[in-house]
Amino acid sequence: MARTLLVGMLMLAVCAGPVPTPRAFAGTAVQDAVDSSVAAAAADGIEQSVSVVDRATGARVAGSGGGEQYISESIVKLFTVAYYAAKADGQPTASMASQLRTMIIHSDDRIESSLWNVDIVPSMAARYGLEHTSNGPKTGPHDWGWELITADDEADFLFKMSNDPEVAPLLMDAMANVAPAGSDGFDQSFGLNSLTGDHGSKQGWTDVGSTRRVQIHSVGWTDRFFVAILQTSAASDYETMRADSTRTAQAVLAAEQAGPTGTAADDPTGAGTATTPDTGAPEAAPPVDSASPATSEPVPSSAAPGPTTAAVPPTPTPAAQFIAALRAVGRDIGAAVTALFRPLAGD
Repeated sequence: MARTLLVGMLMLAVCAGPVPTPRAFAGTAVQDAVDSSVAAAAADGIEQSVSVVDRATGARVAGSGGGEQYISESIVKLFTVAYYAAKADGQPTASMASQLRTMIIHSDDRIESSLWNVDIVPSMAARYGLEHTSNGPKTGPHDWGWELITADDEADFLFKMSNDPEVAPLLMDAMANVAPAGSDGFDQSFGLNSLTGDHGSKQGWTDVGSTRRVQIHSVGWTDRFFVAILQTSAASDYETMRADSTRTAQAVLAAEQAGPTGTAADDPTGAGTATTPDTGAPEAAPPVDSASPATSEPVPSSAAPGPTTAAVPPTPTPAAQFIAALRAVGRDIGAAVTALFRPLAGD
């Protein structure tokens, strides 16, 4: 009888033990993809920041260095479109709408220069609650592209903009039709613009040959996520930076397609599972050797690091809390039974 009771109690303890904890929707797979991609970019001498937001809820799914500030380059053109679309209450003239659309599709610098004013970024940062987006030290009436942005702010902007009826129809249509090359001939087929399926993008880059420090950015969306990939480097090259941006975008897409039970091992891009801890305190980018001339795709002298937000652990679901409690009860019962029947061991 004693042995029967002992076996029954031990079975309860065992059953309550190794129960897998439910995973959040693809969160772990996406974070693994981001971490491995950022580590791979670092190995290439590239500082990369990434932010991933759920298109349906606006919740941040994954990220690395999302609070670090970068020089905007042509990413600022997104704010220019939003500014003029909102100013017209969502009804810009046909001529203005055509200019804004062309500016995004071909990253047309001439159009941006003709429309630029220093109120664009502050007003759009206020409209969408972007706390770490602002004009930069070199922003002026005739100098754009020096504005300060973060990956988190860009991903949040895309989510909020997508729900803005005065801006979304024009801007999202343009982003969904970005050309393979910019108006200056620069290859735009990298990052989010390299994907197939439901996607949209805006790219930003430093003028070729203008300075040692280079920025290569890509922001946009996949079927389920808004994604911002910002990069800077003084030790890499354009081809490598485009390739690393593309690798990150494809890794996020692969993790998304893996679904809630997917892991980084399912990533067909071969990004792997190696991770680099995000300390939340990135170093400031080193100064460039020289400033670029006042062009429409200017190059920063430096990008001051912006404030970073420490990651907040997710609140366990009721199911996870119940399972944890059940495990604890099982362990207590097991220990009690072992102590109670220790004299019987050897019967």
